[in-house]
Amino acid sequence: MATLSWAFAADAAPLTLSHAWIVVTTGAPERKALEGAGFRIAPKVNRHDGQGTASVTVELLNGFLELLYPDPSVPVSPASQAGAEKFRLKSRWRETDYSPIGIVFDRTPGAAETLPFATWKISADWMDEGTFIEMMTPREMPKAISLTISSHARTPERENEALARDPVKGVMFRHPNGARRLTGLRVVAPGPDRLPPAAAYLGEHGLARFAVGRRWLLDVTLDDGRLGVTKDLQPDLPMVLHF
Repeated sequence: MATLSWAFAADAAPLTLSHAWIVVTTGAPERKALEGAGFRIAPKVNRHDGQGTASVTVELLNGFLELLYPDPSVPVSPASQAGAEKFRLKSRWRETDYSPIGIVFDRTPGAAETLPFATWKISADWMDEGTFIEMMTPREMPKAISLTISSHARTPERENEALARDPVKGVMFRHPNGARRLTGLRVVAPGPDRLPPAAAYLGEHGLARFAVGRRWLLDVTLDDGRLGVTKDLQPDLPMVLHF
């Protein structure tokens, strides 16, 4: 299995890890695999108006894991028809070879905005006014992993820590398996053409790891794997968890 370099670069990373998602089938029945691994699914279903998708999440103190799926009850705007179709293809990734995986980053405050590769921006009805998603995956690589930067305000970890102490609202953070924080991501792609140029840059900054193997896989580390537990959620989800 070939692995892209991910040694820490000398300069400070201009991005921080926000969350990761996997596109699943309508209604996200695959959530049972996460529940079986000891996670609580947050009660809120997120509707992405204009995009034709919805999602459920596993909330962590410093980010989250998201199951995103096409939802016929969510409207699709004329400008987002192509994007909605791409999500439908991603949800059938076993047949279409489209990547079902996405990794989202935030910009580090004070870091230079210029990146050593081209990006492009998209917006949709569900996003707050003035916000957008900055795509690091080129348009001409529709089957590649989705690597993006969010301009949405991120909830500070200290606020999530305070919420987690609430006996009612904080239940979604108190997972029976003890997981609390997202500390590492590794993505395996079925071919080098499924990894955009940004993957090498992110790897060099230690923000995520990328490799080429037999099939799509999202390898997630929580709390630096302190409990020494590994859960393989395949074939229900292309995900392996370490906590």
